[in-house]
Amino acid sequence: MTSTTGEQGHERAPAVPESAAWLKGQLLEIASALYPSRRPVVVREWTDPVRLRDPAPVGHRFLFLVCAGRDDHPSSPGFDDALNAFDVAGWNLHRRSSDLPGESGATVRRGDFEVRIHEGKGPGILSFTGWTPVVYTEGQPGQPPFTRSTSSGVLCDDCHGWGVCMICEGRPYSGGSGGSGGYGGYGRCWCSGNNAGPGLCLECAGQGVFTAEEASWKRRQYGLPDDDSGDAFPWPAAEGGHDSNISAFTDVSHRACSCGEFRCFWRNNLSRVDDHLLSRFAGTCQGCAAQRAYVFTLPLA
Repeated sequence: MTSTTGEQGHERAPAVPESAAWLKGQLLEIASALYPSRRPVVVREWTDPVRLRDPAPVGHRFLFLVCAGRDDHPSSPGFDDALNAFDVAGWNLHRRSSDLPGESGATVRRGDFEVRIHEGKGPGILSFTGWTPVVYTEGQPGQPPFTRSTSSGVLCDDCHGWGVCMICEGRPYSGGSGGSGGYGGYGRCWCSGNNAGPGLCLECAGQGVFTAEEASWKRRQYGLPDDDSGDAFPWPAAEGGHDSNISAFTDVSHRACSCGEFRCFWRNNLSRVDDHLLSRFAGTCQGCAAQRAYVFTLPLA
C-alpha cells in the first residue's frame, strides 16, 4: 500500500502498516453491510505525526474517514444500525457524545483502535472516522493522550499534546547539581514553576491543548475572526457543482483552513428547500479553533 500524507509541509509518512490496513478494511466492510447497494467512500486517509522534543516525528497515527450515503426512506439504515453492526463485528461502545439536535454521535473501541461514528441531521451523512494507536519508528514512548485529529482542542506547540515538560518528560531526576539539562540535585526539573517539577508543561498547564485565549491569539495571527458565538451552522453563500452529499463531503474534507490545517470534524445538516437540497457542513478547525462552514445546493434524488 502506498504511503499517506502527513501534516502539510512535512515529509510523507511511512507506508501504511498492517494494523491500519485492517482498520480500513473493517470500516469498509461494516459500511458495505449497512448499504449493500451503495458503495462506501473513503473520503480521506491521513496521518497525525507524533513528536517529542525534536521537530522530526517519532511516530504516526493512521486515520481513515469513511462515509455512506443515506436516503430519507424510513427503513434506511442509520445510526443505531451502525452501532449494532460494530457490536456484531466485536467493537465495544466506549462513550456516547452529547448529541446536538437531530444529530447522533458515539465512539466505539476495539483494543487500541477507535472509531467515531456520526450521523448528521436531515438525514445527513453517516460517517466513520477511525484511527490506530500511534505506530513508532523505533522504541515505544507510550501512547500520547491524543493527537491533533483526536483532540478536543488545539495541540500545545511546546509539548505537542503530551501535557508534560519536554525536557524531563514528566520524570524525576536524581542527584547532580544542575547543568545542561536544567535540573538540579532535588530530583526536580527547572522547567516547572519554582522548581516544583518534574512534570507538567508550563505553556498548557499539563492539558496538552491551548487555552481559549491562546487559540484566539493563534486565529488572529492568520487574520481569522475571533468568533465565540458558538453558532455551529453559520450561513456562508451556497455553492453548486456537486450531484450528491458524499461528493460535497469529499470536497469539504480536502479543503484547508486559512491557518493551513485540514483537520476538522465536520458535521452535516441536510434539508429540503424548494426544488433542491441544501447541505451545510460546519466544524471547528483543529489547528486554530476557528469555526468553518460551507453550504451546497444539491439536486433532489
